[in-house]
Amino acid sequence: MQDEELLARFGKPRSELIQLVERHTLTVQAWLSSRSPQAARFSGRGVKASSTGFKIPLLNLALGCDFPAETSAEEIDKEIKAVVEFFTERNVPWYWWMSAQPSPKNIAQILERHGLAYNAPPLPAMLASLEENPFPIHDKNIRVWRARSLKDLQAASKIRRIAFKFPAGEATTYFEDMPSDWLDDSSPARLFLAGRDESEPVSIGAVVKGGGIAGVYVMATLPEHHRKGYGKAVLDRLLAEAKSSGGKMIALTASKAGFGLYIQFGFHRLFDFAFYSMEKHKCSFGG
Repeated sequence: MQDEELLARFGKPRSELIQLVERHTLTVQAWLSSRSPQAARFSGRGVKASSTGFKIPLLNLALGCDFPAETSAEEIDKEIKAVVEFFTERNVPWYWWMSAQPSPKNIAQILERHGLAYNAPPLPAMLASLEENPFPIHDKNIRVWRARSLKDLQAASKIRRIAFKFPAGEATTYFEDMPSDWLDDSSPARLFLAGRDESEPVSIGAVVKGGGIAGVYVMATLPEHHRKGYGKAVLDRLLAEAKSSGGKMIALTASKAGFGLYIQFGFHRLFDFAFYSMEKHKCSFGG
């Protein structure tokens, strides 16, 4: 989308939209990866990190790179080393979500010296207007409901674990371990499930507020129910939820599997997040 079209659609220039979506995404990812009972955080001068403690790279994250211009090379090296040690002590695989415009600009070369590599396809950061209608038609016989019980959270954990191919024994009780985050009205998150009826959910998705806007998260459908309209039904409900709370735009990061669906709902690719990890860990994204 051209800069003029972005300005007309969202009321902000491209540079401000990129900053908004980046701030939102890194804020929410930090929140999500800090919510498990075993969570730990690291906060430095230019980098923040959080870890669930699960041996799943997507749930252990270093986020952004925003060192002040006057920061010395020695200070940057020291902090990166501290980040690596933080995750090493946690004994978990992890990813570094890099800012769209990191500081310093030569951070890739610095990370390589510490054993990190850019070894993943880019992850598109996308934005959609909530003031545009209609969204694609989906099967109205699909039931979509907000999670309201421990049973719903248990079902959501199972769906996400299977859809994202989590290692055996990891994050088996992801949602129910932090019930207030997903059930309380005071939480920034709203979790939804979908199925033909509430006795057999097969798909999930969440809308989470952070950094001034809402975003779409944890979209997942059981493999045997792909291409049956469940993703559309869930996404339609998430956008309606975000709009009803006064939002004018909504963000997400799109996996290869979900990119086509999000395009149908009017999402536009703004920029790509780059990911770094230790050489032994390869980045991959489900959903």
